[in-house]
Amino acid sequence: MVKYSYITSAEGLSKVAKAFENEPYIFLDTETTPDRIRLVQLGNKEHIFILDLFDLKDKGKLFLRELLSKKGIVGHHLKFDLKYLLREGIEPHAVFDTLIASQLLGETDRHSLQHIAMHYLGELIDKSLQLSNWGRGILTEKQLEYAALDVKMVRDLFYIMLERLNQTSHEEPTLLKTRTARVFGLKNPVAIIEMAFVIETAKLELHGLPIDEEELENKIRELEKHKPRMVMDFFAKHRVDPFSPKQVAGLLTNRLKLVLPTTDKGNVSTDDKYLSEYADNPVVRTILDIRAVSKQLDKLKEIKERSIKGRVYPEFKQIGAVTGRMSSQNPNVQNIPRNLRSIFKAPPGYVLVIADFSQIELRLAAEYVGEERIIQAFKERRDMHKYTSALLLGKKEEDITKDERQLAKAVNFGLIYGISAKGLMEYARTYGIDINLELARELREKFFGYFTGFRRWHERVKRELKEYGEVRGTTLLGRQYVAHTFPDAVNYPIQGSGADLLKFSVLMFTASLKAQGIRANVVNLVHDEIVVECEEKDAHEVEEVLRREMLKAGSIVLKRVPVEVETAISERWTK
Repeated sequence: MVKYSYITSAEGLSKVAKAFENEPYIFLDTETTPDRIRLVQLGNKEHIFILDLFDLKDKGKLFLRELLSKKGIVGHHLKFDLKYLLREGIEPHAVFDTLIASQLLGETDRHSLQHIAMHYLGELIDKSLQLSNWGRGILTEKQLEYAALDVKMVRDLFYIMLERLNQTSHEEPTLLKTRTARVFGLKNPVAIIEMAFVIETAKLELHGLPIDEEELENKIRELEKHKPRMVMDFFAKHRVDPFSPKQVAGLLTNRLKLVLPTTDKGNVSTDDKYLSEYADNPVVRTILDIRAVSKQLDKLKEIKERSIKGRVYPEFKQIGAVTGRMSSQNPNVQNIPRNLRSIFKAPPGYVLVIADFSQIELRLAAEYVGEERIIQAFKERRDMHKYTSALLLGKKEEDITKDERQLAKAVNFGLIYGISAKGLMEYARTYGIDINLELARELREKFFGYFTGFRRWHERVKRELKEYGEVRGTTLLGRQYVAHTFPDAVNYPIQGSGADLLKFSVLMFTASLKAQGIRANVVNLVHDEIVVECEEKDAHEVEEVLRREMLKAGSIVLKRVPVEVETAISERWTK
């Protein structure tokens, strides 16, 4: 049985204020109806108070606004609670989320409060009342006990998780000065970034992304005409339905004699990843083009279906991959093809400020492995792709052609991840360059001959996999990862460092906006790109702040390699 005080009158609020007077943070949970907060549960080591906002009304909201603006909050899956609180103008001073802590510690595969309470505390929580009627006039004693118990669980988990997160050899002095570090006594650099980012994720979902509904309709109409035409032309030529895996498999293997893998059930697989190996074949190219148009049409229809008054409100998963990269859904706005991005348009009087890190994965990889030649080239502000091309082809940088630079792009971005000669040949096609297997082998050999840091890193990873069956490591800021395959082992630390950098940049940017009193909202994040919506009159100032803070974050994460940021101001999400 959990002890709690149920607060339904303004008199009780003074008791709550006194209990938390000297506390740097408060354990918090909420119970909600679909559109309103019913209860806000607040706790410290001794007390748990349940504030009923249906009874307390505006006095309760004003009290919370005042109290939480000076306190950190500790809770579980706080993005959910924060979206309700922020709508009421209630913004806490700092945030610690036990769901995020569980993901960072990586001790369990599932991160619900039920699962982590069992894992860390050995306690079983009954969540059956979670979906009970929180809008009823008088709440039952069981409902109130349930509400209080969640706060107790979060309180018990917090101290264990904080201690474990702080068991890290990584330290970043700049991050130790932040409010998140100071309020909770948090020292782990990645945890400081992720905790501070919880509120940014909630705001990202609340702001949504602006849409040009007319442009969206035009694109849908255009593709609805184009798709059946492509399908009919293909059928007329080959007597095959391009959307039938069985018919496509027959065409490709029997008539065209292409070699494709089979599924567990013994059927020929016609997945895009296998067909892309034969993308230079005109029949395969057409199939891939038809599929791409079909996917684009589905994506546009989903955006239309989910748009509300000219905006779309995706869900963002803050840690959507092992690397720490975010993911989004309903709809996914992180995989929008460049030719469709024009459907996102700022409303009248507003613009989008778009910024991305230039060649960031190559810079991160060079920093991570200590690849001296590339580090030096970046310090000299050389065109990295021309530089690589000149080395590999034995030419002067000024004599490198556009195609040779494109080839070097594929080499640089592909070989840092150790792709094979065959893989390089296929990857070069995505940059519009055709090379044969012999040239791919030669380029690969020369690349690793010049850039020995990458070769030694790849050799070490292969040795560890052979010896231990896994590779354990951290990103530049200390995010832990475990990899069981070679591609993952070389991918995780680079993409993970990129995820840390992007989130850190957003935090620096929003803190700077606040300090300068500038209004602007981050509306989308895509791996190395930040999209911000602001009033037209503030655009150049926002652009300058965004560039400055991204460069500053870059200089903290990468100690030896300079970063570069490209920015644009546009009505639409296009550069």
